[in-house]
Order: sequence, then structure tokens, then C-alpha cells
Amino acid sequence: EEILEIHKEDRGYVLDTEMGADDWQAVVQGFKKKVDAELGRPFPQDPREQLWGAIGAVFGSWMNARANTYRRLHNIPASWGTAVNVQAMVFGNMGDDCATGVCFSRNPSTGEDRFYGEYLINAQGEDVVAGIRTPAPLTKIEREESGSDLLSMEEAMPGVFGELCEIRDRLEAHYRDMQDME
Repeated sequence: EEILEIHKEDRGYVLDTEMGADDWQAVVQGFKKKVDAELGRPFPQDPREQLWGAIGAVFGSWMNARANTYRRLHNIPASWGTAVNVQAMVFGNMGDDCATGVCFSRNPSTGEDRFYGEYLINAQGEDVVAGIRTPAPLTKIEREESGSDLLSMEEAMPGVFGELCEIRDRLEAHYRDMQDME
């Protein structure tokens, strides 16, 4: 993260979306140098090796000090183990017809059967939680209730919002419980 932040600061950027292809190539070179310096070997170029490295990191983190403390505080036995999900992802930062967000099939505070969440156009998942940009509400009613002047996904991307509503309904019907979606 430090490599990215220094690059942005050096060029006067505030948001990742201000960076062009040349900027990203420079940042990637910085990442590769850091990996080589830390691990004593270059970043793997084989996608399968990268995938197995990521999977190994998840399983390896199960017994680190932070995970042990978390489990102790929440009475979670180490014997439960952990899991890794591997799934195809989409790019939310490929233009103004792309987005990312976090939503719940119901309001997580009240349990009310009403879609709830936030999203950002032309962004990746980290952008929603990093606090650099202000996410917009998912629904028009959320926007009105919060007093936000940002267009909800329902208003800005009605077709995508409709598809998301269909997925919400399908998940709720299948699992019969609130769903958290990213």
C-alpha cells in the first residue's frame, strides 16, 4: 500500500482512478521489487503458482497471533479450521458502466425485508471500505432517508440494480435468511 501511496503523492493524485496505465505499470514494478526483497525470489508469473500461493497464505494465517487472539476472544476452537473460496471476479473499475459495492438482502440493523447497501461507480471493492471516496446508497429510499445527494444504484444503473434484486430474491428464497453480498 505504501508503494501505491507514494506513487500517487509524487504525482499529485488523490484517487486510484486518476492513475493511467503507465502509473500502474510503475507501481507493479515497485510491488515486484518489494516481493523480491522480502522473499528473496521474484513474484511468480505462473497463474497457478500465484493461486496456490494465495491459498497457502490463507491457510497459513489460521495460526498467526492475530487469528489466535481473535478465536480466543470469540471462543472459536482452532480445530474448526478455515476455508478458501476461489471465484471469478469482475472489474468494477473499467468505466462508468461498472461498479462495486456491499449489500445485504435485508436491513442488517432492523431485519426489515428491504434491500440495503452502498456502491461506487468505476471502483474496486477496497474503494468502498477505504474511506477515500463516499459510497452512494443502493436504493432510492435509502438515499432519501439519509439525505444523500448521490444517485442510488437503483437510479443510476436501473438495469444492473434489477439484476441484483433478482439475485437477492433468489438467495433469500434458497437460504431463508439474510444474505451479505459484495
